[in-house]
Amino acid sequence: MKSTGITKEVEALQMQQSPVEQKLNTLIRRFQFELPSIAETWIRREMERRIEDHPDVLEKLGTEKLKALKDKVNDLIASLPEIVRKETSDESDWPHNRAPESSGYEHDKNEPFFNESFRNVISYLGVVLDEFGLLSELKVCVPSWERVGTGGCIPRWERLGPGRFRYTTNPGFEALSTPSVKEFGEVYNRYRALSGKLDNKQKELAKAKARELWEFA
Repeated sequence: MKSTGITKEVEALQMQQSPVEQKLNTLIRRFQFELPSIAETWIRREMERRIEDHPDVLEKLGTEKLKALKDKVNDLIASLPEIVRKETSDESDWPHNRAPESSGYEHDKNEPFFNESFRNVISYLGVVLDEFGLLSELKVCVPSWERVGTGGCIPRWERLGPGRFRYTTNPGFEALSTPSVKEFGEVYNRYRALSGKLDNKQKELAKAKARELWEFA
């Protein structure tokens, strides 16, 4: 086929792909709207667990510091929309904008985008827990699939640096089974299929143009 015919096919595929890409962008933005509420639920449950696991710490804190702890938690929850925007606003990190081999959405070395976003957001609680002495705990043994990296006996919270913490074990990603995340998976598969066809067609176009250049030289 001549390059002019292949060019039309490329353009047709691009027209099919564009609305699918826009739909993925819309679903990511919907997820950004949903995530603060999901993260708030997790944070409140984690606080309850920490309080139950550290009665001695709470007794030492006293009423005044306990009130300060509550205020810090409430301030964190109020700032969740801003935190979500910070952690998910880099559009180059969205699954459909990454290279296929590092999409972070399917099975590869990276944590899936939605899981990583959730983990990054809830990990802000670590600063509050550390300030009030609620971060320390006995290590727990978990299988490798429950965390990023290897398994073994690990603390649930990891210190990454000054004022930076990360929740290391599985925080319950089933909470992310929202309509937007489910729909994203379906639309993403269509997008990847179209991307594959478009990539092959563009390669075919390059070869056709090369042949034509040779023929008319």
